Amino acid sequence: MSLRALALFLIALVAFAVLAPTLRFAVAQQEQLRELNSAVADAEQRNADLERQLARWQDPEYVQSQARDRLGYVMPGETPYVVVDPETVTGGESPAEAEAAERAAERAAATPWYLRTWESVQVAGESVVGDEDPSGLTPPADEPTP
Repeated sequence: MSLRALALFLIALVAFAVLAPTLRFAVAQQEQLRELNSAVADAEQRNADLERQLARWQDPEYVQSQARDRLGYVMPGETPYVVVDPETVTGGESPAEAEAAERAAERAAATPWYLRTWESVQVAGESVVGDEDPSGLTPPADEPTP
């Protein structure tokens, strides 16, 4: 009886060894098929969005509104007004000053946080009572506070 059980076990083991890679390959193909179907659905959605956008551009009123918004075009006889936000105006900074500020910002971004913290501790430790605040947050003593 044990010889039959051993033979049956060996046959089952060989069958499993033959079928396991095939089953694993089938499962991998099913996963790949799901991913490809998802990619196709995404591409179809993007295609539908682009077709809707193309249909909008066929409308002359939409083209006119986009020319006004994006390019600042106006119709003949209209007076264009440009509102400049005072917070976004940099105020006549020279190119050398802008480049220096950019380099300082890059250097600060490349400096590790602990070194920047230590530098602030050193600056705070070097200030003397009555000196100007190095951070520029407090006004000088001779200047009246608002």
